[in-house]
Amino acid sequence: MASSHIRPADGLINGKWIVRAVAAAFVLMLLPRVADVFAGWIPDADDLMRLQQIRDMLDGQSWFDVDQARLLTPEGGEMHWSRLPDLFIAGLILVLRPFLGEAAAESLAIGVWPLILLAAAFTFLTQIMQRLQLNRAGQAFGLIIFATSAAVFNFWPGRIDHHGFVVVLTLAGFAAVLSPTLSIRSGIVLALCVTAMLSIALESLPYVAGLIAIMGLFWIVRGHLEGVRLGTFGVALIVFACLFYVLDAPGWSPARFTCDAYGTSHWAGFLVGGGMFMLLGVFGGALGTWRSRLIAGAAAGALTLAAIIAVNPACLADPYATVSDSVRLSWLNMVGEAKPLSILMIEEPGRVVWVFGFLAAASLATAAMIFSATKEQRTARFGLALLFALSLITTIWQIRGQSFSHVFAAIGAGWLIGILFARWREAGGAPALLAVTFVVIFLSPITWETVSRQVPSQLAPAKNVECITPSAYAGLSDGPMLRIHTPIYLGPQILARTPHAVFVGPYHRNIQGMERSNEVLIGPADQAHAKLLDMGATHLLFCKGLRETTRYGEIWPDGLAAQLNRDVIPDWLEPADGLTATDGVVRLYRIKPE
Repeated sequence: MASSHIRPADGLINGKWIVRAVAAAFVLMLLPRVADVFAGWIPDADDLMRLQQIRDMLDGQSWFDVDQARLLTPEGGEMHWSRLPDLFIAGLILVLRPFLGEAAAESLAIGVWPLILLAAAFTFLTQIMQRLQLNRAGQAFGLIIFATSAAVFNFWPGRIDHHGFVVVLTLAGFAAVLSPTLSIRSGIVLALCVTAMLSIALESLPYVAGLIAIMGLFWIVRGHLEGVRLGTFGVALIVFACLFYVLDAPGWSPARFTCDAYGTSHWAGFLVGGGMFMLLGVFGGALGTWRSRLIAGAAAGALTLAAIIAVNPACLADPYATVSDSVRLSWLNMVGEAKPLSILMIEEPGRVVWVFGFLAAASLATAAMIFSATKEQRTARFGLALLFALSLITTIWQIRGQSFSHVFAAIGAGWLIGILFARWREAGGAPALLAVTFVVIFLSPITWETVSRQVPSQLAPAKNVECITPSAYAGLSDGPMLRIHTPIYLGPQILARTPHAVFVGPYHRNIQGMERSNEVLIGPADQAHAKLLDMGATHLLFCKGLRETTRYGEIWPDGLAAQLNRDVIPDWLEPADGLTATDGVVRLYRIKPE
């Protein structure tokens, strides 16, 4: 198969404008969804918690304090999130507030911020495809495939959690490392991207490692031509690692000695790794062969890994090893974005078809792209193959990896379609057109999503949407602060939509809070009363039909949740909302004293 190459803009499909038009069209298609945000719809519980974190900061909470004061867990509402995503959204709110008022400014900011990130993602993805030498048709189809894949949901209006931001930084870093000029600026941009990525979310660790490995690969292959950029990258890595360590939450403090966020061990890795890159960039000219550079690079990588382990060896352990069986059953195994392929194949085979069917098809296209590369193209395309492989492994481990794997898959898919499209335009004929049509259908995420709908899910039907309807919480927005016990998933709904306090949220640093909450909902009703009073709860919120509470009833049929699912209300609970229906309805009950 012939390799692709950039051709002059000789007609409609080869003009840059068509690629820009595709990107603009998809941004504009999502723009009306901002109206949903104004109506109160926020895509996910994490987006609600991010919103509340931004509100707290604007109300005066310390930049370095991201804990949630109204999350009344034994851990004290401890969170581990970066402040960096908050900064941009808060800035938009402050700019818009004088013109629109508080509520409208907030809604517009959280509505358009994901679209700004989407536009940035399109920009960097286009730049990557240009530097990987996809033709114009391939670039246009690559954007279309990305925009119709599962990855685009990270850029939905209201989706203000960190995932979209990290994807954009990953693409920006990859575009920088592919810079054809080997400029000092590209080394600085790459260092900024990888340190910012890890400061925001530990889920970016595979791609941080991948981007750094690609930088090292280029130096091994190209030799001292990469020396100045490599040395600059090393210095910038040290500088930015220290800046994020000191300036992002929780700052320079004992709280940095952690494994589930950017911690001291990761900082040490950046310092040692940056120092190694600096030395290799300055003195690497003495290494005359790629084999000697490979050995030196491997030694530098081993020293960096040793430093990370030496500072905090606990980071090698399973982060969920201490999770109790009840919390694992009630929460961890139900976290949609954290499910491994093994569980998805049992519970959601249709989702497997959609996510992994498209990835399998795109893997074939990417393999063809690599094997057909010229000598000049090969190194850069091996970089793509590395990132794609890392994202595939991550997606198999946890389905959230689709945020990255579907983006990288779009590049190889776009390349193959672009090649076949160019052949059809040059030669014409029905066979060539049929080949293009078949490949477009085969590589389209929409095709795999359509097929997946024919595969029945093994999960019980749930009324999750009804249980998070904004209007369901409108009646709770007034009055003095209540202390409300909720299912795990509904905790952020209360925090962001009302002034009340809750006892649990779906966050892994609050395991004790989840264990205590579980004891209420999965234990016998008579014991639940005493436990609620002991923790100081004044009210209990429940939604029959929520997948979480339905699961409780199935696994623990004698528990309080099972009883409430049967509309059997204990005599120590009294309705506090004036409602009568229960199925898919958010109900609030007052807890009577003993």
